[in-house]
Amino acid sequence: MAVSNNPNSPRQKMINLMYLVFIAMMAMNVSVEVLDGFELVEDSLKKTTSDATHRNELLTEELHSYYLMNEAKVGDWYRKGEDVKAQSDELYDYIQELKIRIVQETDGVNGTLSDIKHKDDLEAASQVMLAPITGEGRKLRERMETYRDHMTALVDDTAKMNVIASMLAMEVPVKAGSLPRSWEATLFEHMPVAAAITLLTKLQSDVRYVEGEALTSLLNGIDVGAYRVNKIEAMVIPQSQIVMRGTPYRAQIVLAALDSTQQPRIFIGDRELPESEKGLYTGGSGALGLQTFSGRIELPRADGGTGVYPFSAAYSVTEPTATIAPTMMNVLYESIDNDIEVAIPGVPSSNVRAGISVGTMTQKSGNVWTARVPANTTAASITLTANVTGGNPISMTKDFRVRSLPPATPYLLYKDAAGTTHKFTGGSIAKRNLIEAEGVKAAIDDGILDIPFAVTGFELTFFDSMGNALPEISQSSAFTQRQKDMIRNLARGKRFYITSIRANDPGGKSQKLATMEVIVN
Repeated sequence: MAVSNNPNSPRQKMINLMYLVFIAMMAMNVSVEVLDGFELVEDSLKKTTSDATHRNELLTEELHSYYLMNEAKVGDWYRKGEDVKAQSDELYDYIQELKIRIVQETDGVNGTLSDIKHKDDLEAASQVMLAPITGEGRKLRERMETYRDHMTALVDDTAKMNVIASMLAMEVPVKAGSLPRSWEATLFEHMPVAAAITLLTKLQSDVRYVEGEALTSLLNGIDVGAYRVNKIEAMVIPQSQIVMRGTPYRAQIVLAALDSTQQPRIFIGDRELPESEKGLYTGGSGALGLQTFSGRIELPRADGGTGVYPFSAAYSVTEPTATIAPTMMNVLYESIDNDIEVAIPGVPSSNVRAGISVGTMTQKSGNVWTARVPANTTAASITLTANVTGGNPISMTKDFRVRSLPPATPYLLYKDAAGTTHKFTGGSIAKRNLIEAEGVKAAIDDGILDIPFAVTGFELTFFDSMGNALPEISQSSAFTQRQKDMIRNLARGKRFYITSIRANDPGGKSQKLATMEVIVN
């Protein structure tokens, strides 16, 4: 006997019930596993936007102060800055209104952004942004494009123009085998309220960032030399304010904001410095104690007169002393080689000896020694000794603090098409370069320290279309085959995170490193 598909048949009722259960399970999945993540991103974007807004206010105030100093010189730049601020505020406020409309669409007229009730509503964003007649999505896209074009027109720096154009790109990549979709449909069709609000907040953050780039470019384009200096003052710049007996004192005497087209006349007392010295004054150091000198600088003025700018300075002459200086900073780091520069004026480096209270001191070359302090040490003292010809032996001690190494920075190492090696620490990267990278590396490389760490493991966290986290773990520094396969399957614009990175410092101490965000380009 044939089975009936009547809407009221038991079989059809069962199918309808199963469909409702399936939809309910999907809704529960979104609300529990995804929406909390959107809240975290929303809070982070709000903080970033707030910081950018504060920075832009400071840039606007700085531009205004320069305008007050010299309206004729800065007028054009100031008006451009006012235009940037007005357009940015208008677009930012418009996006804020859209966020409120979406919330009120799902929560009613009393809905607020601070307390969204129906974050998993899949229709509210579509209704506000994609309605056939009243939808705001197309209007938002057009206003973003207009804003982008205005900002790039105000910026003369090509690099800044490219940054702005990239930040506000409205193009939507088309996947192979799929129909093209509009920018607004891609962002807001069947999108949960929480996600739509976060996307709009991201656009607000982009607006504030672009505003800052435009204002910075305008400030950099101003010839600040015409208005930043409000006085001319003579200055004495010594090579050192303390010199050893028998060593001459040297100081550079200059006129602040000096016009390079005119050569000032410099007098020490009544004696004029030769022009060939270019302001370099050499003082005596035969007597111990405080030595003073004074003089004046004369500079022709545009009205035919002469500006006279007096100056005075002092320097001290002392007996020779020993010095100990770390080449990195005023601390020693445990479990690594710390280079220490040791010098005594007038004493050959071969006659200088250095020791340390905890650890070892080894002469590296000339006056450079290496101090190595064991782990779990908080302080160490370095003692310097030397025999001085015709004098008593010199001995001095200096205390140092001992610190653990700061956290290392994780990175990926890859080569570009020209074969040049690059370090990638986060952001966008071509899939080809990403796949060619062997794995995760780590090092402290901040311009002062350059210390490699040994990565012992990490985790790649991907997200599926429903927002579910898909972790893949590596127990070494190298990508696993499964990790590489998942990276190959990522579409352009998708992102994943490298988390739970653990690495050992040179002393064997384990550290947990910061998370890296990777966007497939």
